[in-house]
Amino acid sequence: MVLLTRKSLKALFLFVILGITSVVYGQTTINDVKSSFNQAVQVEKINPETAISSYEKVIELAEEVGGEEADQIKGQALTRIPKMYYEAAKKHAAAKDYEGSVKMLDASLEGFKALGDNKSAARSLKTILSIRNVQGSTELKKDNFTEALGFYDDALQRDPGYTKGYLGRLLIYDKMVDVIKMEETAVMGLQVCEQKRDHRTAGDIKKVMRTHFFNDAQKAMAEKDYAKAESNLSSSLEYGNNNVIVHYQLGLAQKGQGKWSQAIESFNEALELEQGGIEEKAKIYFELGGAYQAIAQNAQACEAYKNALHGEFAEAAQYQIDNVLKCDK
Repeated sequence: MVLLTRKSLKALFLFVILGITSVVYGQTTINDVKSSFNQAVQVEKINPETAISSYEKVIELAEEVGGEEADQIKGQALTRIPKMYYEAAKKHAAAKDYEGSVKMLDASLEGFKALGDNKSAARSLKTILSIRNVQGSTELKKDNFTEALGFYDDALQRDPGYTKGYLGRLLIYDKMVDVIKMEETAVMGLQVCEQKRDHRTAGDIKKVMRTHFFNDAQKAMAEKDYAKAESNLSSSLEYGNNNVIVHYQLGLAQKGQGKWSQAIESFNEALELEQGGIEEKAKIYFELGGAYQAIAQNAQACEAYKNALHGEFAEAAQYQIDNVLKCDK
């Protein structure tokens, strides 16, 4: 039988305690870091948000182990986290949880910027703007103007160069019939479109404006408010509504105010744009004849009335020629 001395018993006790400590607490190794990373990769395919937590744990373990290999794995984990936020955002968007998606995208944007990955950061921002556009459009359809404006305001705060944000605002103000805000928004939007060379959105902005002013002009004409009609038709022209109908109606509005010279100019513009036959032109010639007649330019009036001798205007034009002006035959 072997007898243990006090000294040897103390040594054995320390050995056992140290052994238990290493078992209980363990010691993180590079293999643990690798294993944790591989597990995170597998989780990616199932749940991107859970994968984010897994990669954060990998980083924690790598920092605990230290060394070149651990640092490399940590770097890989850092690059994966923003991508997982982006993937999580897609899942939220698919479920129509747009605010949840934007939250994930904001995190991905911050992560990509920290990594110097500007291309991916731009993609995250672009996706946020697209979501805000969808949200704004949806609220506009419900006539929730305040909410709709809030989404477009957020988009433009994030990116003042987001041209569709101005178009969205414009559509809201159009529905609100806030002409002052419409004009302010259109001017700003067209400036940004020019800077961005976004011809398509610029065209959409102009279309909204010219349609709004043209429709207002129709109401004014029906109410015989010729000054307002002229103003709206002129604005519609400024936004590209350069067609025969606008020039013809502009002539009528000017004629209604006794602006004969301007009316003559507008009717002549309408004739240049009219692609139809003699019957389509007859009504323009008839009004042109009346404008010339009002300022005693009878020769020009006679010529215009003779060109109006077609279709429904034939009888009225003939009467002016024979009985009023007594034009040469």
